[in-house]
Amino acid sequence: MSFRIKVTLMSIAVSSAITSVTFAEMKPLQQSSSVTLSSLTQQVYERHPARHNELAQQQQINANNDLADATFAGVKRISLNHQNDVLGSSDGLQEWESTVKMPLWLPGQQKQQRSLSVSLSAQLPAYKQQIRLAASAKVRELVWDVILTNTATKQAYQVWQSALRLEQDVAARVKAGELAGTERLLAKTNVLEMKNQYLLKKSELDFSLSTYRAITQQQLLPEMYQEILSDNYMIDQQHPLLMMMEQHINTLRAKQNLAHFDGAVNTSLSVGVRRERQLYGESFNNSLGLGISFALDNQVYRQPAIADAAKELADAEITRQQLERTLNVTLFSRLHDLETKRLQMGLLNQQNDTTQQYLILQQRAFALGELNLVSLLRSQALANETINHKLALEVDIKHTIALINQALGIIL
Repeated sequence: MSFRIKVTLMSIAVSSAITSVTFAEMKPLQQSSSVTLSSLTQQVYERHPARHNELAQQQQINANNDLADATFAGVKRISLNHQNDVLGSSDGLQEWESTVKMPLWLPGQQKQQRSLSVSLSAQLPAYKQQIRLAASAKVRELVWDVILTNTATKQAYQVWQSALRLEQDVAARVKAGELAGTERLLAKTNVLEMKNQYLLKKSELDFSLSTYRAITQQQLLPEMYQEILSDNYMIDQQHPLLMMMEQHINTLRAKQNLAHFDGAVNTSLSVGVRRERQLYGESFNNSLGLGISFALDNQVYRQPAIADAAKELADAEITRQQLERTLNVTLFSRLHDLETKRLQMGLLNQQNDTTQQYLILQQRAFALGELNLVSLLRSQALANETINHKLALEVDIKHTIALINQALGIIL
């Protein structure tokens, strides 16, 4: 068997085996079945900065519950008065009086205060779900950033190894006198370029892994990270962001009802005791007093608070409609991306098959001395670009499915 035929067979064998060799040599990602997307989401949720607001909301709920359960509408006040004529006529006049004033709830006021407490209590779970959705988005971002960069790194490594094998082939042929020495320099330059690209991708992968570990406090990646595409292609009203906005609107509606009492003067009940005498030697007279005070025509003073509450409620309802529209636009965009990428995948499969067949023919022609190294490198670059695009798109399709689930409000 001639040397050229041996080289041809060796080139074909190397091309078919390069993938298994590459993946066997490159260090794989460290994954574990004990690490799941759900457990990662829980860890990110527990460290989420927005959780600091949960305690403040709970304090707000407790404060409103205490107010709604209060016996009186405001602070009870006690007044003490004493009067005598020591510095005047000095006839022995003395008066002692103490009064307790108790503001009463206006009709319906306490009920509305309790309604506000109920709304605030319902808002806290919705707020927690909103944070969990944000944590899910972060986990999806971190995990898929690692997967995508790892795919690019593996392919860059494979291209580098392919360049190394080509350099060995060229060196052997130069030694046999079939190629000029400059061809070996060109092959060496190609190796250095491919190695440089691999190192750049490896650096991006290392950065992605460092970011993942810093935020999740987890060294390993989940084995199961791919998601199943949901059957729902519309934004549901149970979407965490919409639920949070709906609870916020309910709270504002309760505040609007309570605003009817802002600026109003609560009816006040007063109970007093008086002890008095007119002259020295007289007995003290003790008496009990009962009084009530209420406002007359205070409607005009309530209107500003009512108007402000109505405007805030209207703004929130507009914001909710805009939010739902934005969520639907985002979802439709993701679904369109998925459909487009699947169509691209079909074309890329055909293109890749054609390109690989062309590369094999070019490798045979080079082995037989019918093609120069520059032309072969161009063919390899085209084949590498096609396979890189194909592999990246395969992973990106799975990534897009995760983005669709995120747009639907699915919590991991």
